[in-house]
Amino acid sequence: MLLGIIGGTGYALTDSNIHLDSRSFEKHEAKPQETPTSGITIRTTEKSLAQFSAVTSRPNIDQILRRHEQTCIPNRSSGLARYDTVQFSSNNPTEDDHAEAILPVPSGYWSFFAVMDGHSGWETSAWLRENLIVAAAGALADVYAQHLSTNAPSPPVGIPSEGVIEQTIKDTFRRLDDDIVRAPLEQVFSSNSRHAAVNLLAPAYAGSCALLAFYDSPSRVLRIALTGDSRAVLGRRTTDKDGNAVYAVHVLSVEQDGHNPAEEYRLNAQHPGEAVVKNGRVLGMGPSRAFGDAMYKWSTDVQQRLKKSYLGRSLRPFVKTPPYLTAEPEVTMTQVEPGDFLIMGTDGLWECLTSAEAVGLVGGWLVKNKISADMKPSTANTTAMALSDLPVDRKEDSEDTSVRFRQWGAKKEFVNVDKNAATHLLRNALGGSDVDLISALLSMRSPRARSYIDDITTTVVFFT
Repeated sequence: MLLGIIGGTGYALTDSNIHLDSRSFEKHEAKPQETPTSGITIRTTEKSLAQFSAVTSRPNIDQILRRHEQTCIPNRSSGLARYDTVQFSSNNPTEDDHAEAILPVPSGYWSFFAVMDGHSGWETSAWLRENLIVAAAGALADVYAQHLSTNAPSPPVGIPSEGVIEQTIKDTFRRLDDDIVRAPLEQVFSSNSRHAAVNLLAPAYAGSCALLAFYDSPSRVLRIALTGDSRAVLGRRTTDKDGNAVYAVHVLSVEQDGHNPAEEYRLNAQHPGEAVVKNGRVLGMGPSRAFGDAMYKWSTDVQQRLKKSYLGRSLRPFVKTPPYLTAEPEVTMTQVEPGDFLIMGTDGLWECLTSAEAVGLVGGWLVKNKISADMKPSTANTTAMALSDLPVDRKEDSEDTSVRFRQWGAKKEFVNVDKNAATHLLRNALGGSDVDLISALLSMRSPRARSYIDDITTTVVFFT
């Protein structure tokens, strides 16, 4: 599908050595069985009262944490040594998603990484899993193709300006959101089918944040595009004042939510006299930008029509002058240096770990595993560690604003036992060396679990 979209341009992605990965772990449902007993039909499922006991055996922590981990070691010409991903679900089914693609282009390789943090359902994040990278790669290929023309003005032939690339990414995000929110309406309104409406509008009624990384190997430029409240952080090897090797923390994105003064100002300016942001929430939600969430974007007339004839939801009383939300991202650019690594995480990760802790943990993972050119790890370290034990430059470290360990009444103590760097972050986000805490969190069932931990998706990319 990808080649069909972008292969027809002058800047075609070649058909060799393409790596695409857009998996979401399967969403299982309990399958009832009917077992006749003395003429009585008993429905049995995975539910068991035996779970409600103090002597119930602990969950298999390693198995659960590693169930959805992935490691990829791509062609080193891509500029990547390796990338690791992992997912953990507190919702059932999970509302997070992710996708990756490493694409050969005439000048080298383009690498794309995306994490999607869904809310009010999984439908929007799943839609983005299948469409975000494909659309971004196609749009960028078109832009590069246009600059191959000998009639193109400066900058040099074949190299679009940074402003053009940034605008292309922004336009792609907005166009995709239109495909989710507005495009299905014509088909819905041309039909009398409520069944069709429910299915066509499912990604519009749900919502999702999206964090996209685009790495161009020839220029070693990394671009980060964020819509919502996920986060991207870069770790870079340096030395501290004593000459010790540590990793500097470079935060590459700023969360767009009700705690962001710039976002609050923007929303108040667009909707004067309305209490759009209250107590750090945007009309009751966390993020101030998102895909989907059509109830904050459709006109009141559209919503009333959907309610009347298509099983639409009731118009919320505070929705007066939509649209309130946008999917337009903020885009940043960073020059990558050899040995850098990128951490991408949905907000569930950052509710547990600070940026400095995450960089220090991955830095410690690298040190412990003595990563060589083939990126093969060695032994584990089960000794509990604190932030002060991690190889991270903390001179810029601010107050710990992560909320979960305070909620749990627990102390942060980290371990280094996983072969996958993303799983290493996940384990330490859920309790680290505190096996009892991790066991408790993994034993919680939906919907209670969501009050204590969010879905977590994280990707760690190592650059050569």
